[in-house]
This record gives sequence, structure tokens and C-alpha cells, in this order.
Amino acid sequence: MRDRMMRDQQPIEHERLDELYSSGGGVTRRIGCGLVVVIFLVGAVMWSTRAKRDFIIGAEVTEGVALAYRVRTAVEAYVEVHGELPLSNEDVGLPPASEISGEYVSQIGIEDGEIVVVYGKKADTRIVGETVVFVPDVSNHPDVSWTCSSPGIPDKYLTSTCRGH
Repeated sequence: MRDRMMRDQQPIEHERLDELYSSGGGVTRRIGCGLVVVIFLVGAVMWSTRAKRDFIIGAEVTEGVALAYRVRTAVEAYVEVHGELPLSNEDVGLPPASEISGEYVSQIGIEDGEIVVVYGKKADTRIVGETVVFVPDVSNHPDVSWTCSSPGIPDKYLTSTCRGH
């Protein structure tokens, strides 16, 4: 009789284990699904934070490009009148480089005809001290065309007009 009771109980225990660990909502499946959700959420937060940081740094770089527009206009006017590139801010009647700045830009100056934007102040540490350089082409005088690039700022932060030059 005792053997019979043991045999009768075994199927019940196996059925209970099957119920707990089956694909029908068992403990293992719930833990696995929970881990997948947690891993997904952590990845999404990390991606979101990185994308947001990249966007903010790009906006900081854009400030310098926008501020340089005024200097570009002054260089173009100088070339039209004098037929050559100015050597400094003083040549075109602009204040010293340190006085042309913004929230993320510490200075913008003309150096031998090229416009150099230097990042600083509240700029992200990844771009502090870095530059964007605008190089004029006066071969179609009086028209001036510009290329811009950065020796130290990654393309992903640059405006589309400055990437890959």
C-alpha cells in the first residue's frame, strides 16, 4: 500500500512542477521576461542619454557657426573692396577676437584670412578648447566661398556644412 501511495503522489508532484515551470506562466519564464524588460529599459535610457548629449553638443557647436556668420560677412566685404584677405579682426573693423563670443564660444578671430571659432565658457568639456575653422576661397573674386572643418571636433557634432571637409 505504501508503494501505491508513493506512485500516486509522484505524478502529482511532476504535474505541479510542470505547471510551475511550463511556458504557461511559470516562475522561470516570469523571471526571464522581467530580465529582458530590465535590460531593454537600461539600454533605452543609456541610448537616450547619449543621443541627448550629442544633440546638446551639436547645438553648442552651431552657436559658433552662427556667430561666425557676422565675421564672414565682414571678410567678404573686405575682399570685395581690397581684393585680398584680411589678416585680423582689426583689418575689417571688428572688435578683438575675445570680444566676439557667446555662451559656448570663447572667441572668434580672423587669422590670415581664416576665421577661427574657439569653444569655451559653458561648452561641454568634449569641445572646450576645440576650434571650427572657416577657410575662404577668393579665386572667383569678388565672390568668396567658404569651407569649414574642425581638427578636433567629431563630425557628429558639426553642422552639415562643416562635416567631412
